[in-house]
Amino acid sequence: MSCARIFGFLGFAVSAVLLAGCSDSADTVVGPIRGEGKDRMPSRTAEDWVTYADHVVIATPTKESEVAPGQSEVDRGEGMIGRDVRMKVEKVLWSRSDPAQPAPATWQRSSSGWVFKEGDLDNRTEYALAERPRIELGHHYIIALAWRGATCSEGDPEEPARWVGLGEGSTVPYDDDTIGQGEMEGGEQSAKEVAAALSGSGDPVPRLEDELAGKSADALVAALKAARPTVASRSEAPAARALASNCESSAG
Repeated sequence: MSCARIFGFLGFAVSAVLLAGCSDSADTVVGPIRGEGKDRMPSRTAEDWVTYADHVVIATPTKESEVAPGQSEVDRGEGMIGRDVRMKVEKVLWSRSDPAQPAPATWQRSSSGWVFKEGDLDNRTEYALAERPRIELGHHYIIALAWRGATCSEGDPEEPARWVGLGEGSTVPYDDDTIGQGEMEGGEQSAKEVAAALSGSGDPVPRLEDELAGKSADALVAALKAARPTVASRSEAPAARALASNCESSAG
């Protein structure tokens, strides 16, 4: 399966394009396939988090299960195998004053899975979104959560309301009680590596997780308490439309 063919069918809750993972040989995969996800809402800064998140939690995955590919992908012989991951909240770090729902004790999230080819579901390669954790058992994460209302599309069943992340910057590795330490894109990274990369990046608006790399959750809580929302009410922000229900039954 070539890089060009992968580009044609990647994606589930987000739209994704291939970034890396293919060698110079068109059909040889040499590492995890990485894609680019589309953010639901801004998520880079403390201001973004306090504007759009309902809660910020420390969480760990406790169980994962495969999501079978669609029949069209099976018929084609190549496609995506997804993952559903059960998350357990270890600690609530921050909550907005008017959250849409109380912080959950557990929730289930869709996470990156695998790409399969040649009609063989066991002939698979890991898939990860660029600069995002895959969410793997045995690791810990800090996650900015928002409650998304039920969504409806003509001809499809209603998608129930659920907890979602904001975007690329809203899920942070947190092994060993250290921001930036742990699983990223299915591999391991150290907080020192993150801090070193930031110092040479010249990024005028670094991600919150990069600014706080190597510190504990206490530093994050302090940053969130000092931050001010970019709008008086989350509903006033254009990006917040991604959280609103568009189902008549939910509105009534």
